[in-house]
Amino acid sequence: MIRTFIAIPLPGQIKDEIGRVIGQLRRQNRGVRWVNPENMHLTLKFLGNIDESLVDDISARLDDTASRYGLLNLFLDKLGCFPGLERPRVIWVGLKGDIDTLGEIAREIDEMTADFGVKRETRPFRAHITLGRLKFPTVLDMEVQLDNLGFQSTELLFFRSELLRSGARYTVLYRSKLMSQGG
Repeated sequence: MIRTFIAIPLPGQIKDEIGRVIGQLRRQNRGVRWVNPENMHLTLKFLGNIDESLVDDISARLDDTASRYGLLNLFLDKLGCFPGLERPRVIWVGLKGDIDTLGEIAREIDEMTADFGVKRETRPFRAHITLGRLKFPTVLDMEVQLDNLGFQSTELLFFRSELLRSGARYTVLYRSKLMSQGG
């Protein structure tokens, strides 16, 4: 069994901006486990543990999904917390742009992976990039200026996730190209 998820990669410029924001938040907030910007991505579906023999079949179906969508234009939007600022457990940066299409892709991936025995999502898709996690909810200072940088998403990645003492290690199992508009 391997632990897996499907996500959109983030370009270096976006990771750099998020790293800058984390640096400021880190100085203002204690008790947060911050995500390494190099490991950041936009998760579309966490599959959890799957049999490794399913990788090729899921990859082929991911190609089918990706072929129906064009390139996505996405922009960093604002900082927030799940479930809310009153009892934060996850700090995130939201996205704007082609969010409706992104949600359609996430729903289609959710349906497709259910065919392989992966549990369906019970919560609606919320486009976000996780910055950090809190073991215990606390009051946060979220006053940080975020540049609303944009990027174009060109592919969906199928990742293996290994949890190590040094942190998570992600390995790309498969890349599915989004088709260009009119292509």
